[in-house]
Amino acid sequence: MNTKPRIVDYVLLGLAVLCFLFTLIFVIVKYPSLPDLLPSHYNFRGEIDGWSAKSGVAFFPPIIGFIMLAILGPIQFFPQVWNNTQGVPAYKLPRVIRSTRTGLCAMLFLSELFFLLVLVYTVRLSPLPGFVTALYMGALMADIVYIFVQTFRK
Repeated sequence: MNTKPRIVDYVLLGLAVLCFLFTLIFVIVKYPSLPDLLPSHYNFRGEIDGWSAKSGVAFFPPIIGFIMLAILGPIQFFPQVWNNTQGVPAYKLPRVIRSTRTGLCAMLFLSELFFLLVLVYTVRLSPLPGFVTALYMGALMADIVYIFVQTFRK
């Protein structure tokens, strides 16, 4: 039963780590020159609808990114803790494990990339393009649908 991570899983995980590192370095480099107030919330259309102190806003994306890396990064190597492999017939198990692993890696990469984009627009004090949030949410939903289809197909 071949359930080893595929190259695409490692590529997605590596891209997620690179996005996280770039986010962290970006905050560290830009922090001294940031204004005291930064956009802290964007509505679904990308418009700024909240402002907060830079100390809370600037470090939020790297902190959340780190937490996601710490949880979703290692969990891909432990399919026994995933809930979707319980009761799966043996012939389907390798496909379910591989597709779930790839889906988790894709979710991690998409989230790290989204946090990086939000941080860049926050530092620029500009609205987030309206399509960014919709594209991110759509990509996450497509990823979840992919996992479900692979889990429940015959």
